[in-house]
Amino acid sequence: MRTTLGYSLNTLVGPIFTLLLTPLYTRVLGVDNYGVIGVLTPLGMLIFLVGLLGLTSALPVLYYDPQRREQQRTVASALWVAAIWSTALGVCVFLGAAPLTRIAVGRMMRDDMPSLVRLMAIGLPFGVIYGIQTTVLRLHFAVWRANLLALLYILATAGTNLVFVVLLGWGVMGVISAGVLTNVIMGLAGLAAAPDSLAVLPSAALMRLLVRTSLPLVPASLAIWVLTYGDRLFLPRSVAYQQIGLYDIANKLASALALLVEPFKSAWGPFALSIQQDPNAPRTYSKVLTYYCIVGLGLGLALSLFAHEALLILTTPQFIGAERYIWLLALTSLSSGFALIVTIGLLIEKKLAQAAWMVTAAAALNTLLNFLLIPPLGVLGAAAATAIAYLASALLTTIRAQRMHPFPYEWRKIGITLAVYLALAGTGLAIGSRVQLFSIASRLGLLLAYPLVLWLLGVFDLWELQLARRALAQPQILLRWVLRRT
Repeated sequence: MRTTLGYSLNTLVGPIFTLLLTPLYTRVLGVDNYGVIGVLTPLGMLIFLVGLLGLTSALPVLYYDPQRREQQRTVASALWVAAIWSTALGVCVFLGAAPLTRIAVGRMMRDDMPSLVRLMAIGLPFGVIYGIQTTVLRLHFAVWRANLLALLYILATAGTNLVFVVLLGWGVMGVISAGVLTNVIMGLAGLAAAPDSLAVLPSAALMRLLVRTSLPLVPASLAIWVLTYGDRLFLPRSVAYQQIGLYDIANKLASALALLVEPFKSAWGPFALSIQQDPNAPRTYSKVLTYYCIVGLGLGLALSLFAHEALLILTTPQFIGAERYIWLLALTSLSSGFALIVTIGLLIEKKLAQAAWMVTAAAALNTLLNFLLIPPLGVLGAAAATAIAYLASALLTTIRAQRMHPFPYEWRKIGITLAVYLALAGTGLAIGSRVQLFSIASRLGLLLAYPLVLWLLGVFDLWELQLARRALAQPQILLRWVLRRT
């Protein structure tokens, strides 16, 4: 738990800063250009995943292999594999930018897009090196250096965006240029922060072993990308960039829930495994899942009911149309935490690799739903496809985990909570979200009704409310208890 807290800045800096940049981008770029960024950024992430080659997951496996004591040479070999492969891939992307962009965007390709993709290809090797070096710092438990890198990332991102987007007014080109320069800075800084990667020569045998170990991990990474961003391959063929811009800002706002979910996910795994021998562990797992759904869906309901006001603060009136998608996209951020909780059965049985098949199946479902729903429904179809696919991933993981190691989860209460969320969120959409006293009062009433309805339907008892009130009143006691158990 202490290590998790130590790495919190390094883990959350990207998502937090992406959200903080939203007011700048929306005011400078406008909806159409924001939609272009919403297409190019996922394409850049796909190229990055292929360039990373799964090495950040393979490196720890070989680093801690008791049969091998060449840890420093293993690190050096991973760095050289990453540098050689990502450079080769970057050259290929640079030379084939035009056809690659045409495949990704279709008829909506703008004249400047191939040049922007070429720019991303230049920064690819540096971004991959930064990813490898961050992993090396984690392997060395160099918490302070990792967090200093995270701080440098904040400063580099802020500085480059200030210059290219605000001062020079380069628009989309400025956003991409800022990202590329940040990658270059962070790649070089990563080498400086963990110089032992360059201290010894790589081993050809270790390089081949790293490639053999990492290649099987790439499909799982690509499946996660498809699950998260696969709709970006369909949207440009059916809707204008203005609609994609609304969809992308809706995803950004819904991702605010992930800022709360990710720290929980980081802490839950070690804690859940630490109590697996406790006689009360099954009940603890069950209650945590129920409470996670209650709290998570409550936060999602608050975000969806007051998305109008949040968008007015973070963006401009041009983006208000994004509010209609928040209630669906909130489910995607929450489902990952749900899946992690129910995965405890697979963790105990050491069958976690089976979860990758669940994600792959969900990615395939997402692709099918995007193909069927986006042409007739546009952005709404993309939001529905993503939400359904994420829920399917969580459901498939649950079914498999329960077969391997069943726990007494409270499915009736969880089902009621989801139904209440959908009913209240739907009512909020029907009422409308104008900044008027009646609308605000009505939506506030719906939010306050959420715990009351759950209590009336028997989702939680009075003693649980009293316990939650004491925990909120004295959070330091709860934190000390958690730290003792982890």
